[in-house]
Amino acid sequence: MHNLLVIVLIVLLCVLFAAQIYLFVKYRRIKKIHLRNIKLLRSLTKTINSVRYGNLYERVNDEISQTFPNLAQSVNSMIESIVDREDMIKEYQNDLSKKINVLKEIEELKEDFVATLTHDLKVPILAEKNMLNFLLDKRFGELNEKQTEALLHLKNSNKELVELVEIILETYKLNETKIELNLEETNVNSLIEETIEEMKPIADTDSIQIKYWTEFDRKIKLDKFYMKRVLKNLILNAISFSNPSSAVDVALCNDDKNIYIKITNYGKGIKKEELKHVFDKYYTTAKKFRKVGTGLGLYLSNKIIQAHKGRIFIESKDHEYTTFIMELAIN
Repeated sequence: MHNLLVIVLIVLLCVLFAAQIYLFVKYRRIKKIHLRNIKLLRSLTKTINSVRYGNLYERVNDEISQTFPNLAQSVNSMIESIVDREDMIKEYQNDLSKKINVLKEIEELKEDFVATLTHDLKVPILAEKNMLNFLLDKRFGELNEKQTEALLHLKNSNKELVELVEIILETYKLNETKIELNLEETNVNSLIEETIEEMKPIADTDSIQIKYWTEFDRKIKLDKFYMKRVLKNLILNAISFSNPSSAVDVALCNDDKNIYIKITNYGKGIKKEELKHVFDKYYTTAKKFRKVGTGLGLYLSNKIIQAHKGRIFIESKDHEYTTFIMELAIN
Protein backbone atom coordinates (compact mmCIF):
# COMPACT_ATOMS: atom_id res chain seq x y z
CA MET A 1 0.00 0.00 0.00
CA HIS A 2 2.82 2.32 0.87
CA ASN A 3 4.59 1.52 -2.42
CA LEU A 4 1.44 2.29 -4.42
CA LEU A 5 1.10 5.69 -2.79
CA VAL A 6 4.70 6.51 -3.63
CA ILE A 7 4.15 5.53 -7.27
CA VAL A 8 1.04 7.74 -7.49
CA LEU A 9 2.95 10.71 -6.06
CA ILE A 10 5.80 10.15 -8.50
CA VAL A 11 3.34 10.05 -11.41
CA LEU A 12 1.66 13.26 -10.23
CA LEU A 13 5.01 15.00 -9.91
CA CYS A 14 5.94 13.91 -13.42
CA VAL A 15 2.62 15.23 -14.78
CA LEU A 16 3.10 18.55 -13.01
CA PHE A 17 6.66 18.82 -14.29
CA ALA A 18 5.55 18.01 -17.82
CA ALA A 19 2.79 20.63 -17.56
CA GLN A 20 5.30 23.25 -16.40
CA ILE A 21 7.61 22.43 -19.29
CA TYR A 22 4.68 22.70 -21.74
CA LEU A 23 3.52 26.03 -20.32
CA PHE A 24 7.07 27.40 -20.36
CA VAL A 25 7.55 26.40 -24.01
CA LYS A 26 4.13 27.90 -24.86
CA TYR A 27 4.98 31.13 -23.05
CA ARG A 28 8.31 31.43 -24.87
CA ARG A 29 6.58 30.90 -28.20
CA ILE A 30 3.83 33.47 -27.45
CA LYS A 31 6.44 35.96 -26.21
CA LYS A 32 8.49 35.44 -29.38
CA ILE A 33 5.40 35.99 -31.57
CA HIS A 34 4.46 39.06 -29.51
CA LEU A 35 7.94 40.59 -29.85
CA ARG A 36 7.95 39.80 -33.57
CA ASN A 37 4.53 41.44 -34.01
CA ILE A 38 5.68 44.52 -32.11
CA LYS A 39 8.74 44.74 -34.38
CA LEU A 40 6.57 44.37 -37.48
CA LEU A 41 4.10 47.00 -36.26
CA ARG A 42 6.97 49.39 -35.56
CA SER A 43 8.24 48.79 -39.07
CA LEU A 44 4.72 49.46 -40.39
CA THR A 45 4.54 52.70 -38.37
CA LYS A 46 7.93 53.72 -39.76
CA THR A 47 6.66 53.13 -43.31
CA ILE A 48 3.51 55.22 -42.69
CA ASN A 49 5.55 58.06 -41.13
CA SER A 50 7.97 57.96 -44.06
CA VAL A 51 5.03 58.40 -46.46
CA ARG A 52 3.64 61.11 -44.23
CA TYR A 53 6.84 63.14 -44.69
CA GLY A 54 6.84 62.77 -48.45
CA ASN A 55 8.61 59.51 -49.27
CA LEU A 56 6.04 57.93 -51.57
CA TYR A 57 8.39 55.12 -52.63
CA GLU A 58 8.00 53.30 -49.29
CA ARG A 59 5.89 50.12 -49.20
CA VAL A 60 4.98 47.55 -46.55
CA ASN A 61 7.56 44.70 -46.69
CA ASP A 62 6.79 41.02 -47.39
CA GLU A 63 7.27 39.93 -43.79
CA ILE A 64 4.49 42.28 -42.64
CA SER A 65 2.34 41.23 -45.61
CA GLN A 66 2.61 37.57 -44.59
CA THR A 67 1.75 38.31 -40.96
CA PHE A 68 -0.93 41.01 -41.47
CA PRO A 69 -2.08 40.53 -45.09
CA ASN A 70 -5.25 42.66 -44.89
CA LEU A 71 -3.58 45.51 -43.04
CA ALA A 72 -0.56 45.48 -45.36
CA GLN A 73 -2.78 45.52 -48.45
CA SER A 74 -4.81 48.45 -47.07
CA VAL A 75 -1.68 50.49 -46.28
CA ASN A 76 -0.09 49.80 -49.69
CA SER A 77 -3.38 50.68 -51.44
CA MET A 78 -3.53 53.92 -49.46
CA ILE A 79 0.02 54.82 -50.53
CA GLU A 80 -0.80 54.04 -54.17
CA SER A 81 -3.85 56.33 -53.92
CA ILE A 82 -1.67 59.12 -52.49
CA VAL A 83 0.82 58.65 -55.36
CA ASP A 84 -2.03 58.87 -57.89
CA ARG A 85 -3.32 62.04 -56.20
CA GLU A 86 0.19 63.53 -56.20
CA ASP A 87 0.54 62.82 -59.93
CA MET A 88 -2.86 64.38 -60.59
CA ILE A 89 -1.94 67.47 -58.53
CA LYS A 90 1.40 67.85 -60.38
CA GLU A 91 -0.36 67.52 -63.72
CA TYR A 92 -2.96 70.08 -62.64
CA GLN A 93 -0.22 72.44 -61.43
CA ASN A 94 1.61 72.12 -64.76
CA ASP A 95 -1.60 72.84 -66.68
CA LEU A 96 -2.37 75.76 -64.38
CA SER A 97 1.16 77.13 -64.78
CA LYS A 98 0.85 76.95 -68.56
CA LYS A 99 -2.51 78.73 -68.45
CA ILE A 100 -1.09 81.43 -66.17
CA ASN A 101 1.81 81.97 -68.59
CA VAL A 102 -0.63 82.21 -71.50
CA LEU A 103 -2.75 84.73 -69.56
CA LYS A 104 0.38 86.76 -68.76
CA GLU A 105 1.32 86.81 -72.42
CA ILE A 106 -2.22 87.87 -73.36
CA GLU A 107 -2.12 90.60 -70.68
CA GLU A 108 1.23 91.85 -71.99
CA LEU A 109 -0.07 91.85 -75.56
CA LYS A 110 -3.16 93.74 -74.41
CA GLU A 111 -1.06 96.29 -72.52
CA ASP A 112 1.21 96.76 -75.55
CA PHE A 113 -1.77 97.09 -77.87
CA VAL A 114 -3.49 99.65 -75.62
CA ALA A 115 -0.26 101.64 -75.22
CA THR A 116 0.37 101.66 -78.99
CA LEU A 117 -3.24 102.51 -79.76
CA THR A 118 -3.44 105.36 -77.25
CA HIS A 119 -0.08 106.73 -78.42
CA ASP A 120 -1.34 106.74 -82.01
CA LEU A 121 -4.66 108.26 -80.93
CA LYS A 122 -2.95 111.11 -79.13
CA VAL A 123 -1.60 112.59 -82.39
CA PRO A 124 -4.98 113.23 -84.12
CA ILE A 125 -6.57 114.33 -80.83
CA LEU A 126 -3.88 116.97 -80.31
CA ALA A 127 -4.24 118.00 -83.97
CA GLU A 128 -7.98 118.40 -83.36
CA LYS A 129 -7.22 120.48 -80.26
CA ASN A 130 -4.99 122.83 -82.27
CA MET A 131 -7.61 123.17 -85.01
CA LEU A 132 -10.32 124.00 -82.45
CA ASN A 133 -8.08 126.69 -80.96
CA PHE A 134 -7.49 128.14 -84.44
CA LEU A 135 -11.22 128.26 -85.05
CA LEU A 136 -11.93 129.88 -81.66
CA ASP A 137 -9.15 132.40 -82.30
CA LYS A 138 -11.08 133.32 -85.52
CA ARG A 139 -8.13 132.57 -87.77
CA PHE A 140 -10.53 131.29 -90.44
CA GLY A 141 -13.13 134.00 -90.04
CA GLU A 142 -15.69 135.36 -87.62
CA LEU A 143 -17.96 133.05 -85.63
CA ASN A 144 -21.51 133.61 -84.50
CA GLU A 145 -22.61 132.91 -80.93
CA LYS A 146 -23.95 129.40 -81.61
CA GLN A 147 -20.83 128.39 -83.52
CA THR A 148 -18.63 129.60 -80.67
CA GLU A 149 -20.72 127.71 -78.12
CA ALA A 150 -20.56 124.50 -80.20
CA LEU A 151 -16.78 124.81 -80.59
CA LEU A 152 -16.36 125.35 -76.84
CA HIS A 153 -18.30 122.12 -76.19
CA LEU A 154 -16.07 120.34 -78.71
CA LYS A 155 -12.99 121.76 -77.00
CA ASN A 156 -14.18 120.44 -73.62
CA SER A 157 -14.80 117.00 -75.14
CA ASN A 158 -11.37 117.12 -76.75
CA LYS A 159 -9.83 118.01 -73.39
CA GLU A 160 -11.51 114.96 -71.78
CA LEU A 161 -10.12 112.76 -74.58
CA VAL A 162 -6.61 114.12 -74.05
CA GLU A 163 -6.93 113.45 -70.32
CA LEU A 164 -8.15 109.90 -70.98
CA VAL A 165 -5.30 109.09 -73.36
CA GLU A 166 -2.71 110.52 -70.98
CA ILE A 167 -4.10 108.45 -68.09
CA ILE A 168 -3.83 105.25 -70.17
CA LEU A 169 -0.29 106.06 -71.29
CA GLU A 170 0.84 106.95 -67.78
CA THR A 171 -0.68 103.75 -66.40
CA TYR A 172 1.21 101.75 -69.01
CA LYS A 173 4.48 103.51 -68.12
CA LEU A 174 3.73 102.85 -64.45
CA ASN A 175 3.52 99.10 -65.18
CA GLU A 176 6.84 99.17 -67.04
CA THR A 177 8.81 101.25 -64.53
CA LYS A 178 8.37 102.67 -61.06
CA ILE A 179 7.17 106.23 -60.62
CA GLU A 180 10.19 108.48 -60.39
CA LEU A 181 9.20 111.61 -58.50
CA ASN A 182 10.77 115.00 -59.03
CA LEU A 183 10.17 116.42 -55.55
CA GLU A 184 10.30 120.19 -55.15
CA GLU A 185 8.92 122.76 -52.73
CA THR A 186 5.41 123.47 -54.01
CA ASN A 187 2.61 125.73 -52.82
CA VAL A 188 -0.25 123.22 -52.65
CA ASN A 189 -2.85 125.96 -52.40
CA SER A 190 -1.70 127.55 -55.67
CA LEU A 191 -1.51 124.14 -57.37
CA ILE A 192 -5.11 123.33 -56.42
CA GLU A 193 -6.39 126.75 -57.54
CA GLU A 194 -4.56 126.38 -60.87
CA THR A 195 -6.04 122.90 -61.42
CA ILE A 196 -9.56 124.04 -60.54
CA GLU A 197 -9.33 126.86 -63.10
CA GLU A 198 -8.39 124.31 -65.78
CA MET A 199 -11.29 122.02 -64.79
CA LYS A 200 -13.98 124.72 -64.64
CA PRO A 201 -14.90 124.56 -68.37
CA ILE A 202 -15.64 120.82 -68.00
CA ALA A 203 -17.72 121.45 -64.85
CA ASP A 204 -19.63 124.27 -66.57
CA THR A 205 -20.91 121.79 -69.20
CA ASP A 206 -23.21 120.23 -66.54
CA SER A 207 -23.68 123.50 -64.62
CA ILE A 208 -21.54 122.17 -61.77
CA GLN A 209 -19.82 124.70 -59.54
CA ILE A 210 -16.41 123.91 -58.06
CA LYS A 211 -16.07 125.46 -54.61
CA TYR A 212 -12.73 125.71 -52.84
CA TRP A 213 -11.66 126.72 -49.34
CA THR A 214 -8.41 126.32 -47.46
CA GLU A 215 -6.72 127.05 -44.16
CA PHE A 216 -3.25 125.97 -45.32
CA ASP A 217 -0.90 128.15 -47.37
CA ARG A 218 2.58 126.66 -47.06
CA LYS A 219 4.93 124.80 -49.35
CA ILE A 220 5.61 121.09 -49.08
CA LYS A 221 7.81 118.77 -51.12
CA LEU A 222 5.96 116.94 -53.89
CA ASP A 223 6.07 116.21 -57.61
CA LYS A 224 4.05 119.04 -59.11
CA PHE A 225 3.36 117.26 -62.43
CA TYR A 226 2.11 114.03 -60.86
CA MET A 227 0.17 115.77 -58.10
CA LYS A 228 -1.63 117.87 -60.67
CA ARG A 229 -2.50 114.65 -62.51
CA VAL A 230 -4.06 113.26 -59.30
CA LEU A 231 -6.04 116.46 -58.67
CA LYS A 232 -7.34 116.45 -62.25
CA ASN A 233 -8.31 112.76 -62.02
CA LEU A 234 -10.18 113.20 -58.74
CA ILE A 235 -11.91 116.45 -59.71
CA LEU A 236 -12.89 115.00 -63.11
CA ASN A 237 -14.22 111.91 -61.32
CA ALA A 238 -16.19 114.14 -58.93
CA ILE A 239 -17.67 116.12 -61.84
CA SER A 240 -18.59 112.94 -63.72
CA PHE A 241 -20.54 111.48 -60.80
CA SER A 242 -22.14 114.68 -59.52
CA ASN A 243 -25.82 115.44 -59.88
CA PRO A 244 -26.41 118.10 -62.57
CA SER A 245 -26.38 121.68 -61.26
CA SER A 246 -24.80 120.59 -57.98
CA ALA A 247 -21.36 121.44 -56.59
CA VAL A 248 -17.95 119.85 -56.15
CA ASP A 249 -16.35 120.91 -52.87
CA VAL A 250 -12.56 121.00 -52.64
CA ALA A 251 -10.92 121.63 -49.27
CA LEU A 252 -7.31 121.83 -48.08
CA CYS A 253 -6.68 121.50 -44.35
CA ASN A 254 -4.00 120.15 -42.05
CA ASP A 255 -2.98 118.94 -38.62
CA ASP A 256 0.51 118.91 -37.06
CA LYS A 257 1.86 116.15 -39.32
CA ASN A 258 -0.22 116.00 -42.50
CA ILE A 259 -2.21 117.95 -45.04
CA TYR A 260 -5.59 116.66 -46.24
CA ILE A 261 -7.04 117.44 -49.66
CA LYS A 262 -10.75 116.60 -49.70
CA ILE A 263 -12.78 116.43 -52.91
CA THR A 264 -16.53 115.88 -52.46
CA ASN A 265 -19.26 115.34 -55.02
CA TYR A 266 -23.00 115.03 -54.42
CA GLY A 267 -24.52 112.24 -56.45
CA LYS A 268 -25.07 108.50 -56.42
CA GLY A 269 -22.37 107.73 -53.87
CA ILE A 270 -20.47 104.45 -53.65
CA LYS A 271 -21.93 101.34 -52.07
CA LYS A 272 -20.09 99.93 -49.06
CA GLU A 273 -19.24 96.64 -50.81
CA GLU A 274 -17.68 98.52 -53.74
CA LEU A 275 -15.39 100.82 -51.71
CA LYS A 276 -12.58 98.25 -51.42
CA HIS A 277 -12.47 97.86 -55.23
CA VAL A 278 -12.44 101.54 -56.22
CA PHE A 279 -8.64 101.70 -56.66
CA ASP A 280 -8.40 98.35 -58.48
CA LYS A 281 -7.04 98.46 -62.00
CA TYR A 282 -9.80 98.67 -64.64
CA TYR A 283 -12.51 98.75 -61.97
CA THR A 284 -15.20 101.31 -62.74
CA THR A 285 -18.81 101.97 -61.80
CA ALA A 286 -19.20 104.26 -64.81
CA LYS A 287 -21.30 101.77 -66.79
CA LYS A 288 -23.95 101.75 -64.07
CA PHE A 289 -24.48 105.47 -64.54
CA ARG A 290 -23.97 105.51 -68.33
CA LYS A 291 -20.67 107.33 -68.06
CA VAL A 292 -17.41 106.76 -69.94
CA GLY A 293 -14.57 105.44 -67.82
CA THR A 294 -11.58 103.10 -68.02
CA GLY A 295 -11.14 102.45 -64.32
CA LEU A 296 -7.54 103.65 -64.61
CA GLY A 297 -7.76 107.21 -63.25
CA LEU A 298 -8.23 106.23 -59.60
CA TYR A 299 -5.77 103.33 -59.91
CA LEU A 300 -3.11 105.72 -61.22
CA SER A 301 -3.94 108.38 -58.60
CA ASN A 302 -3.56 105.87 -55.78
CA LYS A 303 -0.17 104.74 -57.10
CA ILE A 304 1.06 108.34 -57.34
CA ILE A 305 -0.03 109.17 -53.78
CA GLN A 306 1.59 105.96 -52.51
CA ALA A 307 4.82 107.00 -54.26
CA HIS A 308 4.60 110.22 -52.21
CA LYS A 309 4.29 107.97 -49.11
CA GLY A 310 0.75 109.19 -48.57
CA ARG A 311 -2.64 107.54 -48.90
CA ILE A 312 -6.11 108.07 -50.38
CA PHE A 313 -9.23 106.97 -48.58
CA ILE A 314 -12.92 107.41 -49.22
CA GLU A 315 -15.98 108.44 -47.26
CA SER A 316 -19.29 107.86 -49.00
CA LYS A 317 -22.99 107.66 -48.30
CA ASP A 318 -25.16 105.96 -50.90
CA HIS A 319 -27.24 108.40 -52.96
CA GLU A 320 -25.82 111.39 -51.06
CA TYR A 321 -22.10 112.14 -51.40
CA THR A 322 -18.60 110.76 -51.95
CA THR A 323 -15.42 112.31 -50.55
CA PHE A 324 -11.91 111.35 -51.68
CA ILE A 325 -9.32 112.36 -49.09
CA MET A 326 -5.61 112.58 -49.88
CA GLU A 327 -3.26 112.51 -46.89
CA LEU A 328 0.30 113.79 -47.41
CA ALA A 329 3.01 114.40 -44.85
CA ILE A 330 4.17 117.97 -44.15
CA ASN A 331 7.92 117.80 -44.77
